[in-house]
Amino acid sequence: MNDVDLDVVGTQLAQAYTRALEPAAREHIHAALLELDAEIPKGLAEYPSCGRVGLPERVREHDC
Repeated sequence: MNDVDLDVVGTQLAQAYTRALEPAAREHIHAALLELDAEIPKGLAEYPSCGRVGLPERVREHDC
């Protein structure tokens, strides 16, 4: 997921969830949101250009 902004994906999925009319669609979107939340553990950050995940202060300092 190197070139994907996970915040944007989460926002789009959350908006889709609130607008979905079919219960099955809401279930699928909710499952996607849960997977997205599990993608990056809390307290960690993903460096956008290379996708490396780590503590925010260390991610900023690494060479990709």
